[in-house]
Amino acid sequence: MSGPAAGETGGNVRVGLLGVDTSHAGAYARILNEQAAIPGARITWVWGGVVRADQPDARTLAATYDIGRVIAEPTELLHQTDLVLVVDDSGHGRHHVPQARAFVAAGVPAFLDKPMTQDLREARTLFRLAAERGVPVTSSSALRYARELADDAAYVADLGEPSSVVSVGPGEWSHYGVHAVEQVYAVLGPGVRWVQRTSWPERDVAVLGYGPGGPSAVVQVLRDATCGFHLTLHARKGRHAIAIEDADAYYTGQLRAVVEMVRTGVPPVAPAETLEILAVLRAGELSAAADGARIQLADVLA
Repeated sequence: MSGPAAGETGGNVRVGLLGVDTSHAGAYARILNEQAAIPGARITWVWGGVVRADQPDARTLAATYDIGRVIAEPTELLHQTDLVLVVDDSGHGRHHVPQARAFVAAGVPAFLDKPMTQDLREARTLFRLAAERGVPVTSSSALRYARELADDAAYVADLGEPSSVVSVGPGEWSHYGVHAVEQVYAVLGPGVRWVQRTSWPERDVAVLGYGPGGPSAVVQVLRDATCGFHLTLHARKGRHAIAIEDADAYYTGQLRAVVEMVRTGVPPVAPAETLEILAVLRAGELSAAADGARIQLADVLA
């Protein structure tokens, strides 16, 4: 293993940024390099790939946030990297696993932006490779690390046994639905058994069931409303609504968890939970294609 072993980065983490065609690239560069919000962690190189008209290219990003190198090939500085952030959005997750594979094979911890992949088999293969190499790999929506969810966690726990969560976010199911789904997981955790989704041109509504006697969740992904990210919990002792608005806080929380992963060797989200979330998204696609039929997660994961 040629990458850093857990605890062997000397406190400094050299971060590579792979992809610039998403606002996440600028957010991560601002937090790590301009704000220095995670002590000892800094983006030292960037690879551009596809460029979007509404986002800065690699050279502009590097100049803005004092990133030392703009590289021509993704693996050019592989052996001078302690953590790679795979954020290339050109395939809505389809390129993440292929781009991360060489880093993981070399022992470099990797964060794959959401969605990790469009193919569960790819995710399993990468996690298997990571386990063989003894290198941590993680993927998540930044919404999991929302300050508002953390601030209200104790109050939510005091409400007692949850009955239902309603989670709302913008966008479309396969690419942005992961945000609203991970809000559910941040509150209820894993254990979804089945998914039923109905889709309209302007919105998606899915029901996630946790099995007999367990809670349920309604996930709404809206394109015809200005909704932001919002979650309402209904529990035995009352209800509580949370609006998630502090983007800097959830991006910073995500980066802090990922950098800590490099230092401890432990992914902040267990691979099994990430696979379950990907299965929820896939089950939602299958359900909508089958006119809202209930899709068992075990069948998707099999």
